[in-house]
Parts: sequence; C-alpha cells; structure tokens
Amino acid sequence: MELVAPKRQNNKRKHFFTRFLHEAEGWIYVLPVLVGVVIFTFIPMVVSLVYSLHDYDPTKATNQLTNFGFQNYVRIFTTGWGEVSHSLFITFRYAIATVVVSMVGSYLLALFLNMKHKGAKVFRVIYYLPCLIPAVASTLLWKDITSVNSGYINLILEAIGLPRYSFYEAKSTVFPTILMLSAFGFGGSMIPWLASMQNIPKEYYEAAEIDGANAWQKLIHITIPLTTSMIFYLLITSIISSLQVFSAFYPLKNGIIDSEINFYVIMVYDRAFKTPNTFSYACALSWFLFFIIAILTGFIFKTSKWVYYGEDN
Repeated sequence: MELVAPKRQNNKRKHFFTRFLHEAEGWIYVLPVLVGVVIFTFIPMVVSLVYSLHDYDPTKATNQLTNFGFQNYVRIFTTGWGEVSHSLFITFRYAIATVVVSMVGSYLLALFLNMKHKGAKVFRVIYYLPCLIPAVASTLLWKDITSVNSGYINLILEAIGLPRYSFYEAKSTVFPTILMLSAFGFGGSMIPWLASMQNIPKEYYEAAEIDGANAWQKLIHITIPLTTSMIFYLLITSIISSLQVFSAFYPLKNGIIDSEINFYVIMVYDRAFKTPNTFSYACALSWFLFFIIAILTGFIFKTSKWVYYGEDN
C-alpha cells in the first residue's frame, strides 16, 4: 500500500498538470473578464456592504467608518420610506411597462423579419442600428428631437396642422414618451429572438402544414413553445436592466420632471454624490435593490416549469 499511494498521487498530479495545459488557453482568454469581475464588481460589492453597515465620512482623515449597525437599513423603512416608496413605484411602473412593450414588440418584429421576403436583412440592420448609439447620446439626441419649440417631431406636427406635444417637458407626458421611444430599442432583443426562431427545425412546420395548421396555430403550438427558453432569459435580463435604469434618463433632469424620472438608481446616485453624509445610506439603498432583484429572480426561476429547454430536459 505504501508503494501504491505515491504512484496514485503522482498520477493525480500529472493528470492535473495535463488538464491545466489543455485548458490554459481558455483560461487565458477568460482571465481579463474574471479580473474585471473581481475588480469592478465583487470588490465594490464587498466594500459597499461594509459602508452600508457603518456611518462613512470621506472627509475625515482617520476613523471614516464609525457606528457599526443597521441604522442605514432602518432609515430606508422609516424617515426615508416616502422617497424610497415613490422611487420604487415609478421604477416598477417603468419596468413592467417597458418589459411588456419591448418583449412583445421585439418578438413581433423578429417574427416579421424571420419571414422569407426581399429586404429582410436590410431591415434587420436598420432596426438594430439605434442600439449601437450609447444610452446618454441617444437620450440627448431624443431630447433635441422631441423639444417643444425646436424639435423635428413638433415641427412636423405643426406643419400638418396638429398641436405640439410636450414630450419630456411636462409631467403628464413623460411616461407615454418613454413607452413610445422604447420602440426604437426593439432591435437589441430582436437578434436573440431571431436566433432562437431560426433554431427551430423546419420539419416541425412542414409536419404542421401537412396536418392543415395555419400560421396562427404554428405560432401558438410551435414557435412560442420552442422559444420559451429565450423568453425566460430575456425576461430576467430585461427586468434586471429596467430596475437598474440610470444613464438613459439622468441627463433629462431639469427640475420640472424630476419626480417622474427619479428612478431608484438615480435616487441612489443623488444620495451618494450630491447629498452630504449619505454615502453609507446610498450603499444600503443599493443592497436593498439587490435583495429585491434577487427575490424576483428567484421567484421567476421557481416558476419556470413552462420553459422548454429541449428534448433531453
């Protein structure tokens, strides 16, 4: 036994070394991502958790972290609940509306562009182009286009005899404007929809046509069920991104419509960098949103029996 054990250990070491060399190239490729996740995600999360459990004062040279406890989290549900509840309301209202509109709209767009007709590839490029514009640049661009006095849309409306629309310059029209302009982001979700639809075997549609199925029946019984895995993925990512919306609306803050675009992350940013001595409170607000997203994600995973992953599942 004493002679066999060292041999087994040597074999394990050789196997580990051989496996490491075999996978080394792959680890080299993913190393920048792993380093970025650790530096820009994991470490900031840990630091923000520590800050949220203290009173943090960056102006002090020493003893910046004081008063360990849950006072910042208690503040969320006491003195800060009025602002937090309002921000959560408009954030969830935005999330529900945009997720429904974007998912349904991009799915219908993908269905149309998945059909065999001339110019389909050109339309795919046209619909995807707006997604290449950075969020801040796109926001400022649409702000100019929808300007009440000099915006192109209002100039066109006035030219055809229609009244000007206030868009982002009145509280009552901010939310409808957001929903209207969300249609220009359909191209981002259109790509994975198309990939999922084109992955469906054509034999299924051919068999359905032989049985006399029409387009609606093929959509309900073949296309939608076989794309539920992509529906599940986009549902989760869309909810997370919509609850964390920031850069698309922060440039619009002008005092008039601030209460209508005071989304949760915008509120957190203002508390962290624009309000004195509330950095720790902002960290607690961030972790509160993290727990909300975690609960929602867990609930969606728990109720995901409707998702079809393939015949092997």
